[in-house]
Formats: sequence, C-alpha cells, structure tokens
Amino acid sequence: MDGRTVARSMRGSIGMLAMEWLMAESTTAKAAERGLPASTAAYAVGRLGVLGDCPVDNVVAAAYFWNPDTMRALVHEGRAAATPAEGAAVYAQICREWGDEKLEGFEGSQRLGELCERVVANAAPHGAPTFVGWREMPLPEVGPGRTFQLCQTMRELRFGRHAVAVQASRMGPLEAILSGPAGEWNAQFFGWERPYPDVAGLAEQRDQIESTTDELHAPDFDCLTGDERGELRELAKAARGFASGGQQ
Repeated sequence: MDGRTVARSMRGSIGMLAMEWLMAESTTAKAAERGLPASTAAYAVGRLGVLGDCPVDNVVAAAYFWNPDTMRALVHEGRAAATPAEGAAVYAQICREWGDEKLEGFEGSQRLGELCERVVANAAPHGAPTFVGWREMPLPEVGPGRTFQLCQTMRELRFGRHAVAVQASRMGPLEAILSGPAGEWNAQFFGWERPYPDVAGLAEQRDQIESTTDELHAPDFDCLTGDERGELRELAKAARGFASGGQQ
C-alpha cells in the first residue's frame, strides 16, 4: 500500500478514535477532579499544554481552527489553574486511562502501537507543533494505554498536516470548518460567532485541502513497508470499531 492511501485512512480511523476521548464529557470531568477547570479551559491547558510555557499566541497559532479571542481566554483560564506541564501530564494520564478501558482485549493493540511508534519517531516535525509536544510526553509500559497515547500523537500529526494544507489553500480557518463535515456545530464549538459566511461554493476547494493533507501526510509513512502500511490501515480501522463497541 502506498503512503497516500494509508494517510487518507487515518482521518476516519485514528483521527476519529482519538477525537472521541478529547471530546468526551468524562475527560473534562476527570480533568476537573485533578485540578483543571471544569470547562473547555482544561482542553486548552491539557491537550495544548504539551506546547509548554510559551506565549499565549503560540497556543492560538497551534490550535489554528479556534477563534483566537476564545482560545486566548481559555488558555488564560486554564493556566490560572495549572501550568502547561501540569495540564499536559493530566491529559496524558486521562488519555492512557481511556486506552486501557477502550482497547482492553483488542488483540491488535500491541502491533498497532508498534507501527504507530515507528511513524511517530520518524515523522518530520515541521508544521506540527502539537504533534512534537505529544511525542515528547513519556509513554507507559506496553499495553492499551501506551497504544492509545501513540494514536493520540498520530492524530496530532495529521492535524498539523491538515492545518498547513488549509493555510496553503488561502482558505481561512472558519471557512474550512464551515465547509467541513460538522459545519456550524464545529464553528460554534471553536468559539466562532454567527452570522457565518456562505461557504456553498467552497466544496471543490475543500476537497483539494483534504487531498493536500494526504499528500503532506504520506511521507510520514515512508518508514513502513507497503505491507506494514496496509497492516496499520486495517489495525487502525479495527481499533476504532472495537473502541466503539464493535467486535474484532
């Protein structure tokens, strides 16, 4: 299997698998129990805490799709409760716990982790700051939690490639959100206020962004053989199904 094919599959497998824990109410609840805000500010100092104690606008830039004013406010709120290092550690632990729960009994877990770890170790850091931050987070011993943390890191890798693709297209982040699959719901979540611009004519440009994302992501899989790329694709799909309550 070529790199572009496996790169495209990551959006619907590892991308969605990792998004579920980031968006879960249980993640926010666990974060609050451990000293982070009981709000989206936990996400700002947790998921994005891996960027370190950097200027707030570095976080805004790395988050990319968020309304800048909204993200600035969330970062300030989050940092009032915990340092970025503390927030990142809390989120990484919650990530591992999610994996221990959701991937327990998944027979392909260890192999999925091995393949992801090779991609993570070899991927170029350019344009992917949250990926680099998650790559630097300590990993636990071999097990479902380790595999899931690597899946989360892989999600950040594609996220970085996608953000670069959007910027290269000259489409703004709000237009990219609105023309995507979750549309106005995502725009509202990311802090953008109505009225929203008309994006009816952006479908072709949006499709090109996805293609560019795949092209940018494809070299990340050069460290795998063609057979291993196919194996990763199938294991990632199976893991998402298993975590969602399906059977192997």
